[in-house]
Amino acid sequence: MNWHFYRSSSLLTIASAAREEADGWLWEAEMPRAETRIHHPSSVRLPWSVLKTTVAALKTWQLSVSRRREIADLSPELLRDIRAHAIDLPDHGADPTPVATADPIRAIGAALRAQGRRRLLVDHSIGGIFEPAPSRPPRGSKLRTNRQHFGESAMPNHQRSATRTTTLAHQPGSIPGETGLRAADRPIVTKQELPSAVPLMALSTGFWAFKTLAAAHELDLFSRLASGAATTVAGLAEALGLHQRPAEMLLTGCAALGLLEKTDGRYRNTPLSETYLVKGKPYYFGGFVQMADKRLYAGWGRLAEALRTNRPTTWGPAVQSSMFEGEDPTMLALFWEAMHSLSTMTARKLGEAVDLSHFRRLLDIGGGSGAYDIELCKQYGALRATVFDLPHVAAIAAGKIAEAGLTDRIETADGNFFEQLPGDHDVHLLSMIMHDWDEAKNRALLRRSFEALPSGGAVVISELLVNDEKTGPAPAALMSLNMLIETEGRNYTPAEYSAWLEEAGFRHVETVWFDAPAANGAVIGRKP
Repeated sequence: MNWHFYRSSSLLTIASAAREEADGWLWEAEMPRAETRIHHPSSVRLPWSVLKTTVAALKTWQLSVSRRREIADLSPELLRDIRAHAIDLPDHGADPTPVATADPIRAIGAALRAQGRRRLLVDHSIGGIFEPAPSRPPRGSKLRTNRQHFGESAMPNHQRSATRTTTLAHQPGSIPGETGLRAADRPIVTKQELPSAVPLMALSTGFWAFKTLAAAHELDLFSRLASGAATTVAGLAEALGLHQRPAEMLLTGCAALGLLEKTDGRYRNTPLSETYLVKGKPYYFGGFVQMADKRLYAGWGRLAEALRTNRPTTWGPAVQSSMFEGEDPTMLALFWEAMHSLSTMTARKLGEAVDLSHFRRLLDIGGGSGAYDIELCKQYGALRATVFDLPHVAAIAAGKIAEAGLTDRIETADGNFFEQLPGDHDVHLLSMIMHDWDEAKNRALLRRSFEALPSGGAVVISELLVNDEKTGPAPAALMSLNMLIETEGRNYTPAEYSAWLEEAGFRHVETVWFDAPAANGAVIGRKP
């Protein structure tokens, strides 16, 4: 039997999801002595059948996001963690050489499918997968710690600070069939150090990166460098009227953040900046950057106040009935431009993840600028749509629809979705709407949707979904806090949405996962 040793909490989470595929956990006493390996006390051993099932499920998840629920505890952070820490394995030899791979999931799969009695160890203190030394090391060879095994000089500082353990092979002279571990065989903990403070530094200074982006956008840097244009430090300083010192620092900062690249002393946009930060581009994201800088940043500066009072901080609930009443027109324009840029890319991913080909008319409830309708009608040639929102918002949508040349397929309708919904639509879309409201209003809205839909119709709730355990993922959890400073709502879980849909009368409820700026999934309910 092949045994594999895990000390990565993330991989343990994945492995535990496949536990029903095996006969349960097998303890050390059940291991034949020939297979005994020395391991860290926090390690957990899993049989090959569990790992094989886990790897198969992981690869399925990567190829088909709609089947992500096959692994119960999988989350975006978890996948990123695996990708960040996975390395490939050499085919032979006792001294492993980590090899970078563009497809870490396949690397894990290849490693776990290795034939024979190769044993693997996944170790977060090292950040990878490696194959321990042969079961009987050559006479006279010295025991090597993981630190020595990989070569400390190749490891980042924050990884060097982790606990050092020695992985030992079965020692000559042991009694065959022995199931207990001798003291000499046990792990050697050479040093226990404090955890690295690097992650806290990254959290504490996260606003440095955002304000660098915001300042560069405000100075129109990326639009100046559109279509392959380039600049030097002196050239940018002259063009913007800056001293060369701050001009150089800004260009260096943007290059470090992956927003610019430097060739032969000249800075150019990266594909990321060229696609999303150049004004006039189809997927221009600058509106959201500007709103985050001019509107949200100040509100987040008062987050502790919002936590204490349970009231928004980006507008005055004591004097305004909503975030839109009496708001500065310039700030409102920023808001709607931001929502349009954020929604455009999210709608594209939603259309790829959710099949709308069998629906004929979509009602976008609280549809804002119509970004979802424009993108979805581009993807589905037979689909028609209606943007349903307050009168002043519907007027904004009408302008965007005209710009897109889709006035023959997309219309607007004025109204309050808490009071009534237009009929004659077979699919309803609630995109980034339900996180604005409390539970009672959301449940009432879903009941109204159910009443307005025909039999066979469906409602699609597209949101950044908090997981059912309410431990993440970070984008959804932080968006929920953003709702604290902006609205009366929060980001909800698939379980919460599913319960409300069932209560309203919807059946065959499912959650479809995808990756987009403003949503990570959609909860779908169908009317019988």
